[in-house]
Amino acid sequence: MAVADFLVGEVISRSVGVSYPAINASELVRLKIPLPPLPEQRAIAEFLDRETGKIDALVEEQRRLIALLKEKRQGVICHAVTKGLDPDVSTKDSGVEWLGLVPDHWQVSSIKWLSPVLRGASPRPIQDPKYFDDDGEYAWVRIADVSASNGFLAETPQRLSELGSSLSVKLEPGALFVSIAGSVGKPCITSIRACIHDGFVYFPRLQIPEMWLFRVFEAGICYGGLGKFGTQLNLNTETIGAIKVGMPPSNELREILDFLETALLSVDALISEAEKAIALLQERRSALISAAVTGKIDVRGEVPETTEAAYL
Repeated sequence: MAVADFLVGEVISRSVGVSYPAINASELVRLKIPLPPLPEQRAIAEFLDRETGKIDALVEEQRRLIALLKEKRQGVICHAVTKGLDPDVSTKDSGVEWLGLVPDHWQVSSIKWLSPVLRGASPRPIQDPKYFDDDGEYAWVRIADVSASNGFLAETPQRLSELGSSLSVKLEPGALFVSIAGSVGKPCITSIRACIHDGFVYFPRLQIPEMWLFRVFEAGICYGGLGKFGTQLNLNTETIGAIKVGMPPSNELREILDFLETALLSVDALISEAEKAIALLQERRSALISAAVTGKIDVRGEVPETTEAAYL
């Protein structure tokens, strides 16, 4: 397994191509791999099993921490957008399963009464180069761009020509849109001029701050009964328009959004630290394997003598 990891690295380093990197067969058969004596191979294997096992355990701990932090993050958002910040406020039944009890003074409204819910549009065939221009005014948003974002779109790799953007839906900075394909249900706010296709819906005349609806969608519980959050959700303009949300007065709404911005910063910082720790551990794992199978470190003394003898 250790040599396999090393060999994969060698293959990748010699692969050519952009869209589909590959290695020539004649180049592959010329690859050389280190081959120490059998007892030393066994010593290396046992050393790596032990050490990579320790690293893998640490990685798993960090992944569990991230899962817990994300669960906490979702819980903070859910409570804020359904219950507000006052623990002693009097409540009423919203009549909506996912909302449950809401503060007495909050209104409950379907999204379609807060804004029309419309789909994006795409020039077709989308592969036609006449629809694209590296210097175009509007960025072209793909599902992959939203999936890779943190919910705030700052750039995309493609831009539309004037013709292309005229056949799509143009959004100005600050606009909210939601994916209904791919990363289904993921909300995004654009900070750039962008065009969206029909795998997204948008809210052209929203009567409340975009960030409030963003947080509602981000929490995910508003999709209850519509399928599993992610690729299995069944979303369209009608189902999203029918979602009911709690509506506090504008000053309270702003207080809740400010609270969430501060509270989520600390959680997001912890998640980022854990993700960096995983990346460093994985780098350490790869470096350890490479060093061991290329003889850069001598592991023979790292294996108990009784274990080595058992192999002989």
